[in-house]
Amino acid sequence: MRTAVAVARGALALSVWAVVVGAGVKVNPARGEALSPCCDDLEERLAELETTTVRGGADKLSFRLYGQVNRALLLWKDGFDSSQHVVDNHTSSSRFGFVSQATIKPGLTAGYRLEIEAAFPSSDDVFNAPDGHTGIPAGSNQLGVRQNYWTLASKDLGGVSVGYQSPATDDVTIINLGSQMNDAPVHYNNAFRIRLDLAKPAIITDLTWGQIAHNVDSLRGNFVRYDTPIVNGLLLSAAVNNDIWDVALRYQKDAKAFRFAGGIGYMHDASHDFEDVRGSASLIHDPSGLYASVAGGVRNARHSLAGSDNPAYFYYAQGGISKQWVSFGKTTFYADYGLYRDFNIDEPLSINPDTNLPVVWGTLTSTEVRRWGFGIEQGFDAATTILYAQAHFYDPKIVGYPCDFVKPDVCGGDPANTTSLPAGSWQGFVLGARIQF
Repeated sequence: MRTAVAVARGALALSVWAVVVGAGVKVNPARGEALSPCCDDLEERLAELETTTVRGGADKLSFRLYGQVNRALLLWKDGFDSSQHVVDNHTSSSRFGFVSQATIKPGLTAGYRLEIEAAFPSSDDVFNAPDGHTGIPAGSNQLGVRQNYWTLASKDLGGVSVGYQSPATDDVTIINLGSQMNDAPVHYNNAFRIRLDLAKPAIITDLTWGQIAHNVDSLRGNFVRYDTPIVNGLLLSAAVNNDIWDVALRYQKDAKAFRFAGGIGYMHDASHDFEDVRGSASLIHDPSGLYASVAGGVRNARHSLAGSDNPAYFYYAQGGISKQWVSFGKTTFYADYGLYRDFNIDEPLSINPDTNLPVVWGTLTSTEVRRWGFGIEQGFDAATTILYAQAHFYDPKIVGYPCDFVKPDVCGGDPANTTSLPAGSWQGFVLGARIQF
């Protein structure tokens, strides 16, 4: 029975590889449809590139099925209403996939990866509905392709990947050697709308927390990507499609008592007319478990309306301790702080977006979000499971000038006549578990 299963598995992997080889020469990278920001660990890409030899003899084709489930209870308050919902944790989403790899000759391999995401619903998509409960976007119960590409990898020359995948700068702001479940991105209130205390009940706007607390992360798409061999802990990557090109440098180093990992990248996006520089770094002292992680980024973007040319920027810091005090797994405690400034400025702000007649209030001239929080994670190594609890607190400052409607259907307004809007804060508490297989 085991032999039959092994033969069937080999035949399936071989058929997949035949399709990849047949279709590979026809690939023409096009503009990628944006899904959600990728959250793969840095080590995953490094391990994939380092694996340039497989089993010898006649057994030269490998096939591996993998996946994880990460569900959490989110309890939230948007400053006025509160509710709760079970969500799929976008920090490290539920998914399954397979990788297949074959040896062309010693030191040269070819492989394929297909990964499916099962976020029902994603914490990145849920929002505060008009009735005061958690809103679920339409179509949130559908499977989605997360990665779908083939790779040719040389031990000496590096690897080329073609297909739906991460660009070079993806995840370069979330390098963290301590927490596995929390970092610089906005994972739980990305789609929550900012509310203004201008009426009873409070007014809902079309401005989301993810628009003004942006970590300038990258979105997956159809790319041609190149990764160099890893030399002295350094990995250089570059990716391109019709509209985007980027480059990133990552580094990791293990010393006697310390481990370090970091990265920096640059992206130019012609379709959305922006460019940014971003990066992160993390250092841990293994004997004590003390660690610190930092991230930051700057974005220059063209906005809908003429206005200030000041770039948007953010910075984030997390500190804590990650140590194995109990035999069954590592325990992590952490606290974090972040600031995000001037994202989405010179853009119109509308109110009552859930009605048939949303109203444009005016134009944003300044935005700021300060966040802080803390959490605990407990690993169970034998079951490849992490239990976690988190607390998040976000406070905004939003400034803009109102419309004057001098011309019909044109907002207008005086940029010197600015006012600070009474925006509500956001709080979230998360209890969840990630189980990998």
